[in-house]
Amino acid sequence: MHNKDEILSYIKSETKLVDEEINHHFSHLDTKFKDFLSKLEQQDEQTKVAFHLVVQYTFHGRPLTHEEILEIETQLKELLKTADLVALTVLPGGTVILILSGFLKLNPYILPAVFLSKS
Repeated sequence: MHNKDEILSYIKSETKLVDEEINHHFSHLDTKFKDFLSKLEQQDEQTKVAFHLVVQYTFHGRPLTHEEILEIETQLKELLKTADLVALTVLPGGTVILILSGFLKLNPYILPAVFLSKS
């Protein structure tokens, strides 16, 4: 199963879902995945800006403003949250912790700000 058609035919043979339901679920997953990728790109851009500021300060001796220092600090925290998130997905039981964090309102402390929904 390497493409969408093969996956769809497998699901049709194994389940009793109607074609419309299957297409709805795939379109929902597709939308969520595209949203995830756009958030990753946004996180990448923010990291590049912070890295550029650090390089300018370190190698070119350019002094940083207070706002730039706060931006670098915030981005470093976001990167550490991302590393923690990767570690949680790898550890046994990590998915349970991620699910519980949603119920316990811990997402602002675990997820990078880019991935938090604006509700």
